[in-house]
Amino acid sequence: MIVVLILGWAVLYADRTALYPLLSVIAETLGISSAQAGSITSAYFLFYVLLQIPSGLAADRWGTKRVLLFMFALSGAGILGFGLFGNTFSLLLLFSALHGLGAGAYYPCCFGTILATVPPEKRGISSGFIGMGMALGILGGMAVSGPLYEFFGHYRPPFLVLAVPTVLMLFAFIRFLPDTRNSSGSPSLSVYLRLFKDRDIWKINMATFCSLYGFWAAATWGPTFLQAERGFSLSGSGLYTGLIALSALPGGVLWGRLSDRFGRRKIASIVLPASGAALFLLTRAQGAPLIVSTLLLFGIFSNTAFSPVAVSWIGDIVSKRHPGSMSAAVGFFNATIMSSAVIAPLVSGFLRDVTGSLVPAILAGAALMFAGTVMLLLTPDTVRERAE
Repeated sequence: MIVVLILGWAVLYADRTALYPLLSVIAETLGISSAQAGSITSAYFLFYVLLQIPSGLAADRWGTKRVLLFMFALSGAGILGFGLFGNTFSLLLLFSALHGLGAGAYYPCCFGTILATVPPEKRGISSGFIGMGMALGILGGMAVSGPLYEFFGHYRPPFLVLAVPTVLMLFAFIRFLPDTRNSSGSPSLSVYLRLFKDRDIWKINMATFCSLYGFWAAATWGPTFLQAERGFSLSGSGLYTGLIALSALPGGVLWGRLSDRFGRRKIASIVLPASGAALFLLTRAQGAPLIVSTLLLFGIFSNTAFSPVAVSWIGDIVSKRHPGSMSAAVGFFNATIMSSAVIAPLVSGFLRDVTGSLVPAILAGAALMFAGTVMLLLTPDTVRERAE
């Protein structure tokens, strides 16, 4: 089960991040602005975010496996359409939105399954292992899109190649995933209302939003930053930005395991500001060795390393205060935090259009990461409460 869920995340993240090294190519080919190019990724994440809570509610009611299979098939149709028909700005927006719509169910179904089936003392490390799929997908998508573009001479073929493993994952889900659902049926409206009003859940959500804003500012526009402002090639810029994911592979498992042992708040309040500091250093780094080192450092503390701690923290709170609504809680969590992926590409593209540089956009992401740390310090640590 864990292996299949890891592979599912890897495929989805490869599909979405393959676009980032090609943003400048698409803008030049279609004659659109940087803000418009950024809106292609924002269209994906807008519908991705909109589906988080509804798909979590559906998974609580009808089962995670059934919802995941149907929506993953929609995601595959979106990436296939992107590669076959995405020759205008409007069609790229349309198929990017369809891909995001289908992918929107994966997070609540995946983590809803994990948090409902593993014991509390293993939630952090289990979530960390799932995060490995995100890291592998980011690295793979960014590493292959540039070479595939240079081989085929067009930005669409890379997405046709990626559509193949996306469709094949459906057969793996059918064969290996359990179907978790509430034996007593879907929780009442009052249970969900209490969940959505929980202040501690809101604090964790907003702190993780700040973390992901900085991450997506770096991930979506990082390749363009390296190309335009640091002299990297198209292939090299995608590969080096993908290094964020390489160092996040051990980071997510490490921080998740340490949070199981020492508490979510203690580990999170170290990881998040360290991530902000590394992002700040990226704007000052010159020369390939220092830039690569900074990207590796950022990856150790970034989204795929921090999110397993945060989602496990959510799982602790929900199992204690709001039983039976785990998938909805995970959907609520991911809807809040992934709205950063809608906002960050647009704002970053706008700041580049206004200033002529991506440095202000990256600095804004670093500042938000420091701000999110304050909210974490105001949230009770459920792991420590349980130990006591």
